[in-house]
Amino acid sequence: MTMHGLCLDVFSHTNLFTSVKAVKFTRVQLQRDSVYDFVSKCPCLEDLHLIDCQIPSSSFELIAPESNLKCLVVQYCDGNGGFEHAYIHIPTLLQLKFVGSFTTGYLSIYNSENLMEAEIDILYCPSNKHKLLCKLLNDVHNVKSLTLYSSNLEVLNTNGGISLPTPFNNLMHLIVKLGQADGELLGLMCLLRNSPCLETLSIDFHRRICEIEDEILSAVYNVDERAVLGPHLLPSECIAHLIEIKIENFLGVKAEMEFVRLILLSSLGLKEMVMCIRSIYNFLKHVMGEEHHTTLKKKKADTIESLLACTRASPYAKILLK
Repeated sequence: MTMHGLCLDVFSHTNLFTSVKAVKFTRVQLQRDSVYDFVSKCPCLEDLHLIDCQIPSSSFELIAPESNLKCLVVQYCDGNGGFEHAYIHIPTLLQLKFVGSFTTGYLSIYNSENLMEAEIDILYCPSNKHKLLCKLLNDVHNVKSLTLYSSNLEVLNTNGGISLPTPFNNLMHLIVKLGQADGELLGLMCLLRNSPCLETLSIDFHRRICEIEDEILSAVYNVDERAVLGPHLLPSECIAHLIEIKIENFLGVKAEMEFVRLILLSSLGLKEMVMCIRSIYNFLKHVMGEEHHTTLKKKKADTIESLLACTRASPYAKILLK
């Protein structure tokens, strides 16, 4: 069931939805406690999506230990310019996606032992954002699949990025969305060092067009420049179970190439690394014009040559170019 542009308070006073299993609210004005009221009146509800909803409060709370909710998505909901706090207490929860911002506080997830999959994209404003992010990661440390975005990975690197209070001992699948490669890749290295059972890693680079053009035209990848990522940052025992890597929108700029070289040198059990290159270079050709065609063609060829020349610790590792 999907509802748009309504006031959820209407539904908190009815028992018409006792058999509903999945609900999606988009651009709905939520009244205080209306989400809890709705969940409590829907004993069969397993899947709840709140997209771009208005919440007349500085905090979001969904404390429903008696519910049967399995999947919760809270995305672009507004607590008068960003939440101060958000509290989620649903022991049955298996999947969680939270996208939003916090002005002074943080997101807390209680009794998350059953949580299997989490997607987090949070913009923190407080000066102690590293501490707040580590607290959240501790709340979801049991997950088997985790998706993080650029702002959070950059935060992980602000305090040295050496270790996390609680490692992700059950994490098998990690998905990251990166923007500025240098600092965020260091944050990613922190996650890798604290995910000893990781099997698959997916990286997607997202950049502003102006930044892409500057990087390409200035040919920033130069083997003589100071290294951004040192070999000591990723001991091989940290990623002993990593077997598959996929990197989308790979340009081959300095930090990206260093990361690939380092992870190939450290992944003893790697079987496949898929590098998606062609689509981003075709897009750049379209955006930057024919006058840069020769430069882009050479950069792409150099990137492919450098990738295929990388030393691999695993005798089974294949590099697939797409």
